[in-house]
Amino acid sequence: MTGKKYEKYVVELSFKEGPGLYRQMTEVSGEPFDLDFHVRYGTYLAAGQMGIESYGQHKHDFNQVNFWLGTDTNVIGELGAEVELCLGKEWEKHMITTSTAVSIPKDLPHYAAMINKMDKRFIYVEVSCARKYSEKALPSTKKKLDNIPVMGWNSKYRQNLINLAFTRKGAWGYGPTNRDDSGGHLAFIRGNDPGFDFLIMCESLKKAPYRFGPNPEKPHAHPMPEILFFVGTDTDNLGDLGGEAEICLGKEMERYVITRPTAVVIPDKLAHCPLTITRVDRPFYLMDVRPFGTEMPGIGKL
Repeated sequence: MTGKKYEKYVVELSFKEGPGLYRQMTEVSGEPFDLDFHVRYGTYLAAGQMGIESYGQHKHDFNQVNFWLGTDTNVIGELGAEVELCLGKEWEKHMITTSTAVSIPKDLPHYAAMINKMDKRFIYVEVSCARKYSEKALPSTKKKLDNIPVMGWNSKYRQNLINLAFTRKGAWGYGPTNRDDSGGHLAFIRGNDPGFDFLIMCESLKKAPYRFGPNPEKPHAHPMPEILFFVGTDTDNLGDLGGEAEICLGKEMERYVITRPTAVVIPDKLAHCPLTITRVDRPFYLMDVRPFGTEMPGIGKL
């Protein structure tokens, strides 16, 4: 890619060991792009405590979305695990058993979290509206997860939990000018708490070729930034994407070929696309992360 105008926006992801049972973790900061975001994701090796010692509550001085994503692309809604998560100073305990996103507004205490059982490994994603991740540990208490009842539909923080509904996105999904079908499913994660507007789209990709957008051969732009993540689903090796994609950046339509897990950072008003999935060896995900909101409905224009 050396010498290309937009190459800094195409970030090939490298993975490292995370804290505790968190494995194959990767992260991208918005600092090199003058944008307030930090995204990290990875998988857990086995059931057990999530987070870092002392495994108590913490909070952030920024908004955040936590996202538990199943890796069986035939049944994406099934997490394959059972996760306990506490929210608020009340330590409201919620049980997560399907692919779920949790909205964490600034200063909301959250955690402890425990993976009670794991039949399948999942991908855990944190989207933070800050350039650097940080957390403030809260004073420890004598509360134990085992002694806290699981809350139901009438809980105070129920609206913070977003259970993902993946719908089949078949041919003609973008309209009359694009009949392509990836064989996959699509879910939207939206939040509009005061001062906290975000959108995450997650789509499974099962066959190629597949072009994105209602005008698949033309570039477009958005009034706010977005980050595209090409995410592999092999939890034994998240560094393997399992396919290939091509994306063009800028009005020059500078072409980039993606063969490994990659983040493509798209600042506001930067033209991008066509975006085409050219090969699928193993189903993988495209996540479109918009931590600053979106112009939905519709797609941006030049």
